[in-house]
This record gives sequence, structure tokens and C-alpha cells, in this order.
Amino acid sequence: MSVGGPKIVILIAPVHDCLNPVKIEPGGKKIDPSSLRWILNPSDAFALEEALRVRDVIPGTRVRVMAMAPSDSEQVVRGCLAVGADKAVRIWDDRMEGSDSYATATVLASALGKQESFDLVLCGWRRADLEHGQVGPALAEILDLPQVTGARKIELAEDGTRILVQKRVPGYLTKLSCPLPALVTMEKGQVLRYPSLAGRQRAARAEIPCLGLDTVGLREENVGASGSITRLERFTPPKPTRRSAMASTAGTMTAAARLQRIMGGGLQEKKDSKIWECPDEPSAKKVAQHIVKEKLVTF
Repeated sequence: MSVGGPKIVILIAPVHDCLNPVKIEPGGKKIDPSSLRWILNPSDAFALEEALRVRDVIPGTRVRVMAMAPSDSEQVVRGCLAVGADKAVRIWDDRMEGSDSYATATVLASALGKQESFDLVLCGWRRADLEHGQVGPALAEILDLPQVTGARKIELAEDGTRILVQKRVPGYLTKLSCPLPALVTMEKGQVLRYPSLAGRQRAARAEIPCLGLDTVGLREENVGASGSITRLERFTPPKPTRRSAMASTAGTMTAAARLQRIMGGGLQEKKDSKIWECPDEPSAKKVAQHIVKEKLVTF
């Protein structure tokens, strides 16, 4: 561990808010940028909070945020500074557009090599919008770092040379020990703390340097479609789901009427009633007496 406290790098990914409808450009290859609303990747928020909790326990811990993201998502990076991150850096070049998980990991690995040393790299286990979960493991392989994926809690060992990681495996929780420096991807964790007013003001004034392709020491063939080993075929909108009759009319119903319909099993199609004549009158009387006795109907 570094003198004075561990140096922790948080890799974050601004992602598209899945609750915000997006528009797909003609051809199905790109999403209309005007329809995007950027938020912090939820699992990256777990990683950031875990790093801040380590700093709460170990004085001198430094938390640095790094994001490969375009300029219109910079507010997400500033949000990380607002909750307590010490520094932030953004990596972007228009030629990085279209980079897949491998190309993204290549850029981050090169950028980490150009920055100050680190003891621990934390990131989320997957992107919430594209469902990618490969950048963290690929980055660890490129940097030749030991890695633990799908963590839920971390803490530094007393000697400062190892990290203790709790993660879930089918059926139970297990605790692993890993030497530093290392990379850990977070699956779940504590909710990210709320930023203070002073933190927001500090983040608004902070300078966030942007590293371009030349600054990180890569060429155009290393990024974008040229440096990717997978190819995006197309975006397709989800198929519309058929709304039930109860859902389509619920907006005009009172709460009592909705509750009555739910308890009654929803809206049922009206069926033609059929009355069957019984030629045996005594049998019909017995059936009627049984119905009245068991209170199957009331009068």
C-alpha cells in the first residue's frame, strides 16, 4: 500500500437512463444523441461508495475517478466529485466512438499507465444500458492484475498488502483474499451517499482534464470500430406488449373499483349464458336444495 493510505481508482461509465425513451437513427446502428439522458452506472455507484467507506476508515486514502465518456456526460463525472472523490479525469476522442469492451479496456489500461500509481481499481461488474460485463476483467488481463469479480464488500487487511473481498457464490457468501495492486468489480453494495452543498459547489468549480487519443499513447487503429473485436449489428426497439383490458381502463377507474376488479380476477369476457332444462323434476329440486343449504347463492 502507498505511504499515507491506499490510492484507489474508480472506473465509471455514464450510461443511458433506461427509463428515458431513446430514438434509434435510421439504419439501426446508432441512437439519436438528442434523446439520451446520462446517469451514473448503478454498479459503479456501489464501487464509488465502497472506496469512500475505505477512506472513512483509513486516513490518507485518495479516491480518483476515471471515465471514458463524451463531453455531454461530464455532469455525471462531476457528480462523483460532489459526493467526495478527490480527483476526476475524463478520456475521450471522437475517434473512440464505437469502441467495444476490448477497445475500451485498451484505452483505460493505457490511460492508467500514464497516470500516477494506484493500489486498487474498482468498477461496476456491468453496464446497465448495454449489459456489458467485460471491461473490468479485460482490463485486469491487460494490466496483469489479480482480480475478483462480483464483489459485495471490500476491506483492506491490517498489513495493508492485501484486500479482503466478500462475494456471493450460488448458495452462500464467501470471503476472498487478494494481493495488491488488484482490480475488483462490484455487483452490489451500499447506496451511494448524497452530496452535500459544499461538495456540489466544489464539483462545479473543479477542472476535469480530458485526455485525448494522443495523450494516452494510442493510435486510431487501436480504438473505435478498428480496434474492436466485436461488431454492433443493429439496435432494435422492444416489441410493444399487449395491454390487458384491466390496465387499459385502470386510469379512469376509482381506487375502490380497481380493487374490486383485481379481487374479482380482472376483467372477464362476457360469456353467453346457457340454461339447460332438466327433465327430472325431483333431481332438479335436490340440486336447488343443496345450493341453498351450502349457501352457494344468497337471496
